[in-house]
Amino acid sequence: MEERPEFEPKPEKTAYHANKRELLKRGREKGELSWEEINEALPNEYFTDVEMEVFLFTCKNMGIEVKGQPQ
Repeated sequence: MEERPEFEPKPEKTAYHANKRELLKRGREKGELSWEEINEALPNEYFTDVEMEVFLFTCKNMGIEVKGQPQ
């Protein structure tokens, strides 16, 4: 059976919303996310600074700790 990556690599603009939901779900389950996970799931070309601020605020409100340094 072929293993599929958790997130669609280099997602189309429409797919990154699904990646964001999956990332928040994973963060909620683990209680944390790494910047590596965030950057893999949410490429910068589709994710503005304002969207990142909102995402990080959402993580904080959901009790998800973001570990590491932004890349």
